[in-house]
Amino acid sequence: MLRVLVSDDHQLYREGLAQLVRQLGEETEIIQAGTYPETMGAIATGTRFDLILVDLKMPLMGEMAGVAAIVCEAADMPVVVVSAYETRSNIEQSAEAGAKGFLPKSAPVAVMLSALRTVLEGETYFPAGLAPAALPVNLAAARGEKSAQSKTVRARLELLTHRQRDVLALVGEGRSNKDIAEALGISEGTVKVHVGAILKALGTSNRTQAALIAIDFGIATPHHDAAGSQRA
Repeated sequence: MLRVLVSDDHQLYREGLAQLVRQLGEETEIIQAGTYPETMGAIATGTRFDLILVDLKMPLMGEMAGVAAIVCEAADMPVVVVSAYETRSNIEQSAEAGAKGFLPKSAPVAVMLSALRTVLEGETYFPAGLAPAALPVNLAAARGEKSAQSKTVRARLELLTHRQRDVLALVGEGRSNKDIAEALGISEGTVKVHVGAILKALGTSNRTQAALIAIDFGIATPHHDAAGSQRA
């Protein structure tokens, strides 16, 4: 059974995030909290959580101080910050506080699911390039670099087999290996082999990056975020 602690002071988003988390596994137990002290209390009960999701701005404690306190209390349990305040500073400070990931609330459901699975597999997920940095001095060069990168990715996508593109499309929708296997009528082991081959072909290190590519290049259609238009 997957046991997850979801902490957010906005009940609507908390419920939406809980619904998203339930897509990670058939048997999922979710504990909810609305403040940093409530979150700390849930961890202090000795319950073993597979994943702890924490909003950055919650009552009764400072932002990064709260995250650091939860990470300390959680010991080796992975903590992921989920926030609408998706600045480079917040991402870097979350990592420095010991969080295993940072999820923007604006992220599509498929990306969120892939990121959470990445953390559950023992890796970390911190999105790059989210901070609204100053415009490059040479804007034309920057655009040219982005265009070149796009051409490289398209060329790599052309190397995928039809079956691998089918798998990538479902990865882009945030499907688990089990779901993909059932949808395509193949074994989970075969799905894992395909996913590994896809990551190698695309030059990505995890399925979250592959999911983003699938969405960006129209191979998969992203869903709305966990709680509609609700932001916190």
